[in-house]
Amino acid sequence: MQPRAAIFDLDGTLVDSASLHHKSWQQLCGELGLPPMTREAFFACFGQANRDIIPDLLGRPTSADEVERHSQRKEAIYREVAVRELTLFDGARELMQALKADGWKLAIGSSTPCANLATLIPALGLTDLLDAAVGMEDVTRHKPAPDVFLECARRLDVAPERCLVFEDAPAGVQAALAGGMLAVGLLTHHPREALSGAVTLVDGLWQVTAAQCADWIAAD
Repeated sequence: MQPRAAIFDLDGTLVDSASLHHKSWQQLCGELGLPPMTREAFFACFGQANRDIIPDLLGRPTSADEVERHSQRKEAIYREVAVRELTLFDGARELMQALKADGWKLAIGSSTPCANLATLIPALGLTDLLDAAVGMEDVTRHKPAPDVFLECARRLDVAPERCLVFEDAPAGVQAALAGGMLAVGLLTHHPREALSGAVTLVDGLWQVTAAQCADWIAAD
């Protein structure tokens, strides 16, 4: 049997980090003397890379150095709280363990900075389950471009058509499809119509079994 891979987004898919990210952006806005980021504005950009968010946040042309400085500050604020407070969504560990036992390779493909992955993967107890982790700095184009998931597939040595991506954001589902992969859409923060193209939509990972994953890949 050809190898199979399950690639998981992090924020909104494995962990409910939205409120912590929103608070981090709010604190950064306060430090920069900017108006608070609204909830609507936050969810409109949630899942995108910071280098795409920050120029819009500032509302002016922004140098790469300034973007990097603000991005590092925002993520430092986030990590300080996240490492203490984040836990996996119900069913996440059980699904990953079942897939691993069934011979799947597992990866995280996220727009979050690599420093966040390096901090949170061990804090969440995922080190031994994962075969790869790809973050923001590992690719040049970010979701909805497929680069992050294609890099996961490359590191895992699994063909894209044998990869199943778990995503909660429209840009993530689009990225998976653009990479020739199947996507499972999680209804964590977005309505059903926003995740069109996913092979199935679920309220949470507790609703997914390893057997279903095998069937989706086999049927493609």
